[in-house]
Amino acid sequence: VAMSFWVWALPPQLAAPLVVFASLWCHIIALSKERPHQLGISLVVPYIIAGLIGVPLGSYLLHQINAETFKLILGVFLLIWCPIMYLAPEFKLLKRLGKKTDAVIGFLGGVLGGLGGFCGSLPSAWVMLKGLSKIEQRYILRHFNFAIQLFTFAVYIFQGTVQLNQWPYIMVLMISVTIPAILGSQLFYKVSEKQFKHIVLSLLFASGTFLVISTVI
Repeated sequence: VAMSFWVWALPPQLAAPLVVFASLWCHIIALSKERPHQLGISLVVPYIIAGLIGVPLGSYLLHQINAETFKLILGVFLLIWCPIMYLAPEFKLLKRLGKKTDAVIGFLGGVLGGLGGFCGSLPSAWVMLKGLSKIEQRYILRHFNFAIQLFTFAVYIFQGTVQLNQWPYIMVLMISVTIPAILGSQLFYKVSEKQFKHIVLSLLFASGTFLVISTVI
């Protein structure tokens, strides 16, 4: 959602590192607040391994692809997908698909992460389509996003995408997102499965809306 606003005023090459760092810092805080659970790391490993492979490709495309075209395609996808998922359709076939398909989604998420910090968009849609529980969705997305954002930020530094003059922006972000991240971690355990789904869909729909608007205007 932040990227959708920032691309109005900032070039993708500046907005992307800011989004990645803000997301990374939020996940560090959220992981520190995570309550004990019985979920195993094998649930998220296929996503992470494939996602890490996709990050360098996305980072390369960040300097090659037409930013307006990318924003429009992703925005239209979210605008179509979110209302459909709000109606709570059941896709029983998807529930039977295994780790290979999860890895494909992870790879595409990694590409989008390297391209502009959007690594969670497709995996969010996927785990919801599979009908996973709120706890499972959160576990997969939190650990996947953390791993991908950490690697993406490292790649940005290595490639020179993160410039010295960007660090003041990054420090301001670190301060400004800390309290909201703590509050969000606490609120997660107070919302129902249905409320959680509607919150996620609303945020993704808002992101899609602003992506399309920022491209058209």
